Amino acid sequence: MKMNVVLFLQLFLFVEGVSGFINSPAPLPTANRALASTANAVVLPKNDLNSLTSAELESMRLEGAAALASTTNAVDLQSELEAAGLGVCTGPLHAIGVRCLADLKSLTSAQLESMRLVGAADPFDYKTLLKFVDTYEGEGDDVVTTKPNKLSTSIDGAFDRPPRGRFEPETPIDFDFKVIDDDIFVGQLFTAEQCGQLNRMAEYHCYRGVGTMGSGWTNTVYTLTAQHLQCKFIPGMVQTTKPIFDQLIRAIYDLYPGRIRPGSIVFENDGEPHLVKYNGKAKGTQLHTDNSEFVYITVNVMLSEPTDFSGGGTYITTIDKTIQLKEGEMLIHLGDVEHAGAEITSGVRRILIAFLACEWMDESLNIEKTDQSREKMSHTQT
Repeated sequence: MKMNVVLFLQLFLFVEGVSGFINSPAPLPTANRALASTANAVVLPKNDLNSLTSAELESMRLEGAAALASTTNAVDLQSELEAAGLGVCTGPLHAIGVRCLADLKSLTSAQLESMRLVGAADPFDYKTLLKFVDTYEGEGDDVVTTKPNKLSTSIDGAFDRPPRGRFEPETPIDFDFKVIDDDIFVGQLFTAEQCGQLNRMAEYHCYRGVGTMGSGWTNTVYTLTAQHLQCKFIPGMVQTTKPIFDQLIRAIYDLYPGRIRPGSIVFENDGEPHLVKYNGKAKGTQLHTDNSEFVYITVNVMLSEPTDFSGGGTYITTIDKTIQLKEGEMLIHLGDVEHAGAEITSGVRRILIAFLACEWMDESLNIEKTDQSREKMSHTQT
């Protein structure tokens, strides 16, 4: 609790300091990195601090304080669960909304039972969890000063669609695309409820595979501080998201009008889409491109709540901006755009990535570029 107070004061002093600097003529070329971790904005220009109003600064202070409190709990959650004999349950418990031990007391008997039935806890862990919930009395630091976290154990329902007749057209999805720059877009792919369901589906699957070689999260593709998982291995995930991705792919043709050969957009390989999870402090990625042998399209979707982590964002060289997504939002850009992932300072950050292959009307873009292969790039990153 003392550490939370110290972090809050540090953030408050930083924002107050930035406010003072903004009112002075001196530029702040290095302040963007710190602001990008707390500002609730889609895009934060590197040298555009003068555009921040006093209300926005106050919003940053309040939201930043909440994020610090939440991510501190998220960082401590695993060690606290391990001490309670529930460390192996960290993934599914975090996915259902647990951020501190006190949240376990808010789980209903039906939710606890559903976790056992869907395999999120084997009989031993289920009994340990029940015993802990019955005996846990909390400590002084567990006093809840904000509304309790919304806890859900459901792995279905969020993607339900109303039935339609055989010849009835499907209901179009409004992706609410916004143009960030040439060939760079931000839109809304999933709802918050859908993000939560996907996270629970992934964690329940991984928990069931604990102890099985080659099952669950791995770190063979990205940096050692990130884990990844192909959606095809999670029961029901590809089928659940297919109607949405089908509409998204059709919409992407309109984002690049007349430039992509009709009917050519497909997932780059059978490993797409895939999930990426960052636990705790995670080093950012170096500047890189997502190219395989050709110029393809990258879709990056945020699955975490804003207060689940601090830091993060995608820095794009060509526009010199860091783009931060809200829950369910997606960033779309060409694979040959140079970009980097910002450092995660705490918490758990979950994203979905889809690499889409396509054929361009401009044949020069269909020429193989083996020197920019993502496989080669992965061996040179540190």
